[in-house]
Amino acid sequence: MLGFEFSVVLAIYTIFLLAGFVKGVLGFGLPLFTMSFLPFFVPVEMAIVLSTLVQPITNIGQLIGSGGFAGALRTSFPILLSLLPGVAAGAWYLTSLDNQTLLFILGVAVVAFSLFNLSGYQVRIRDNLRFAYGLVTGFLAGVTGALTSINGPVYIFYLLGIGQSRAEFRSTIALLFIVSGTLISSGFWVIGIVTAKVFMFSMTTLLPAFAGMWIGNLVGSRMPAEAFLKLVLFALIAMGCVFMYRSFQ
Repeated sequence: MLGFEFSVVLAIYTIFLLAGFVKGVLGFGLPLFTMSFLPFFVPVEMAIVLSTLVQPITNIGQLIGSGGFAGALRTSFPILLSLLPGVAAGAWYLTSLDNQTLLFILGVAVVAFSLFNLSGYQVRIRDNLRFAYGLVTGFLAGVTGALTSINGPVYIFYLLGIGQSRAEFRSTIALLFIVSGTLISSGFWVIGIVTAKVFMFSMTTLLPAFAGMWIGNLVGSRMPAEAFLKLVLFALIAMGCVFMYRSFQ
């Protein structure tokens, strides 16, 4: 498929299986995990495209299961207003950046997000500043999502800052991933990065991704999510450092 050797295809499916498992346990983290490992087997640009195409579909079930669509839409409104301009800017820059630069950006994004989660630091956004912060969040999420497929950290900063509950968080971030993933995928199609063959191949990765999510949901109900999260974050920090090192080679 797409000229990949069988061993590469098998590696891609395995990565999506494990990424789905992480998402099933934690409720997020699929693109963060795939982008930490796919670049070892495929070009960074292809890794970004595959992760982005799969992301919105894997979040539909989470949004339905979490409920609270109306509340999620109200919370997301300022973010959604500025998301499209951010995606357009990020997609344009993606075509002009070389592989080394993308690797460095990806490494920084992975390490920064992991360290933030490990620090336990809590951001607080005052009610009168929510709309302004939401606009900034939407633009930054659009740019980082198009450049790396990893915009979860930007959303998480905002959602934790406004003090959402776990249920509200899961529904809101699922909605944001669906909308941003769809916009970014459409942008990639417009600028010619996504072809019919790439799209069809990405759809085949949904099977291992959903299988991983199903297993992760079962395991997540039986093990402390905090301990698992720390193990994943330490591994991702190591991967991010490797990416930054490779960007200078």
